[in-house]
Amino acid sequence: MILTAHKLGMKGIILTDHECLSGHVKWLNEERDLKEKGLIPPEFKCGCGNEIYLVNDRNNIQCYWHFILAAKNTEGHRALRELSSIAWRNSYSSRGLTRVPTQKNELKEIVNKYPNTLIATNACLGGELPHLVEELVKAEKRNSEDEIIKIKLEIVDFLNYCLELFGEDFYIEIAAAPTKEQKLFNQRVKAIAKAYGIKIVIGSDAHYLTSNEREVHKAYLNSKDGEREVDNFYYYAHMMDNEEAYNNISDIFTEEEFKQICENSMEIYNKIGSYDIFRNPIIPEVQVKDYPPFTCETDFTGGYNPDWYFPTIDDLLCSQEIQERYWINECLNALREKDLYNTKYLARIETEAKVIKTIGEKLGDCLFKYFNTFQHFIDLFWNCGSLVGPGRGSAVCFLSNYLLGGQ
Repeated sequence: MILTAHKLGMKGIILTDHECLSGHVKWLNEERDLKEKGLIPPEFKCGCGNEIYLVNDRNNIQCYWHFILAAKNTEGHRALRELSSIAWRNSYSSRGLTRVPTQKNELKEIVNKYPNTLIATNACLGGELPHLVEELVKAEKRNSEDEIIKIKLEIVDFLNYCLELFGEDFYIEIAAAPTKEQKLFNQRVKAIAKAYGIKIVIGSDAHYLTSNEREVHKAYLNSKDGEREVDNFYYYAHMMDNEEAYNNISDIFTEEEFKQICENSMEIYNKIGSYDIFRNPIIPEVQVKDYPPFTCETDFTGGYNPDWYFPTIDDLLCSQEIQERYWINECLNALREKDLYNTKYLARIETEAKVIKTIGEKLGDCLFKYFNTFQHFIDLFWNCGSLVGPGRGSAVCFLSNYLLGGQ
């Protein structure tokens, strides 16, 4: 996708999967790798967005309207994540599909929480605005005055909602597709955008790369159960260069108007910054008893025999990290209490300590914190009189879990 966009002369591209942000990590990593290899220029931008399903109220839904959001920066990406979490937390099944809509009041709350961090468009023909415009055109053909007034008021409400939230960061999106439905929308919304002073952009809504791959995409859709309007609905759902895009809308927009649309897209490009979303995992930490670090002077008092020499145990006993010292001292104390303090069990603790320490070093944090925190919560359950049910995990077989009271 990135290489195709660059080849077609674009300066950037935004990934907007349907209510899904999981592709962003791979997306940004790919951008970095392609720039390091010199395959795309440093100024090329890979934006992160989401195509949400925007509804008034998820308890009374007739349609799941598409709506595009793009993050300007790291805070904008946090806003996308919080919105997506709300949608998935309130997800449900309907007509055989998992539904993950976002209520308009929820979008408003997050936008107010992270102001000026998101860019929005009305999305494709699956959006609320295109639907209302289509209904308006039908009502105008029927010359139904009451219907026309009603629909116009709904369009006004929708646009005022978007402008109130996003201001100049809201754009009206058209598609460069000469289909009957798209041309009707493009023609009618052109006047609406002018009346409101809202800038128009072209969204390719690319489901596949270019027209050359249309047959591949068609075969993919036909491999699924049920009939799909492949040729009509997805015929133009691919990336285009300027020439192809303009040819598809030249009967509605002049060359000057198309040039302005391209400049509007570059305005979005200039609003997109960088995303600092990569960091080490955060391991939860609780306060623990401070066992003083062993030193040569203390000669490992307390019953541990250094002649047995278990290097990782030695390192933990002498560590300057309180969480490491706590973990090893708790394990050794439990071995003594259970009369298991011998080379057989110490060797096992040595192995587990080495595994935990190695993984922690790879993560860039102290993984012993995780096991200490786990012990803390298990103790809480027991102390309040609750039962801890059976469970498992990647360290379920660890002797240290047993010694810390986790089994």
